[in-house]
Amino acid sequence: MTDLTRRTALYGIAAGSAAALAGCTETGDPVSGGDGTDGGDGGDGNGSDGEDGADGDGAAGEVTTAVQQVGSALSGPAWDRTQRRGFCVLIGEADGDGAWPIAEAPEAARTFVEETDLSESVVCYVESVGPTTCHDEIAFDGVGVEDGTLVADATVQGAESAEVACGEAVTYSAALLRVTSDPLPDAARLSVTDGWGETETVRDADGVREADGLAGGVRPDGDPSNVPAAFDCDVDGFARHPQAYDGDVNWGGGGGAGSDAGGDGPLALRAVTPSDDDPGSDPLAIGRGTRFRIELTNVSGQVAYVGNQGKYNLEIRTEEGWTELRGTEGDATFGYTDEALGVEPGETLEWEFEMTESGLVEGGPHADALRVCPDLVPGRYRFVFFGAADLAVAFDYEG
Repeated sequence: MTDLTRRTALYGIAAGSAAALAGCTETGDPVSGGDGTDGGDGGDGNGSDGEDGADGDGAAGEVTTAVQQVGSALSGPAWDRTQRRGFCVLIGEADGDGAWPIAEAPEAARTFVEETDLSESVVCYVESVGPTTCHDEIAFDGVGVEDGTLVADATVQGAESAEVACGEAVTYSAALLRVTSDPLPDAARLSVTDGWGETETVRDADGVREADGLAGGVRPDGDPSNVPAAFDCDVDGFARHPQAYDGDVNWGGGGGAGSDAGGDGPLALRAVTPSDDDPGSDPLAIGRGTRFRIELTNVSGQVAYVGNQGKYNLEIRTEEGWTELRGTEGDATFGYTDEALGVEPGETLEWEFEMTESGLVEGGPHADALRVCPDLVPGRYRFVFFGAADLAVAFDYEG
């Protein structure tokens, strides 16, 4: 059975991380407090009333800023807090690729972005994390624009007093930083300090997920133990599903629909087999009747676009080359709708199969017309998604 589903990967449960929304704080040069009074030199990034402030001193001219706390992280969070200190994305157009986090934001955060004149300002969305439920806000300092890049210090704020009772729970926080300047920045580079006091540079060009941390693999090491001479069907009139890609494939990753990008693109493809949960099993090797998944994850910080999820080939390696498994005895044509499916940063598209003749077809595209012929034999198989930049993964079938 083939299940075509979409799921957003959620990592690092943020218990108790829902934070009350702080008001929007307008700041300029010098730093202003949340009530419009002079907040001093802004050394700690906070206004006089305890709300976030930001340093408006930019090398490219006057920089005016405003901050809106969001509460919990809107990406899921999809990034691994043990590997990085946070995540950011620059919003320069209301409906641009960078605006994806705002769709699920609280009303106050959405209003903050909607009320921003994006011809004069940009909005930087920032996430980080801390060890208690009081680490629920992010403050900014040292905001400026350097050579077209927004620079700032972003620090997770904990309790203002030791007398405040805070729950011990990993808590993800998020905030929006509005920057008005001339010229406007087209990139962001932030020094992010999390609630444990660990600091790291975070850029908007960084991916929200790390490809190396994804489940599954790309293809087995070495050659397969069996390479059949051919995969011929002895049924008269049997016609195979066409191999819709052209030439070489991009193993494990690449660009989106219409892209020629290779393995360094925004999309990562992985084959996830039971061996991932059984250290004693051969990696990327499965037996008859085994269920396995193919997962396509956007590891970039921008929305990536792919075609119809049914646009894939299932193949076996033979001495004659890679051969499609599926075909039909009728006069069926294999058309696919030409839509663009947006995959948000950190989001995963999933295909699930059972390693049987029927399980590789049922529930998939053209299931009423296609079947696998001849029967499956041990060897190396692969999945090619031609709905993106001909992305491929492989696994071994042991019979």
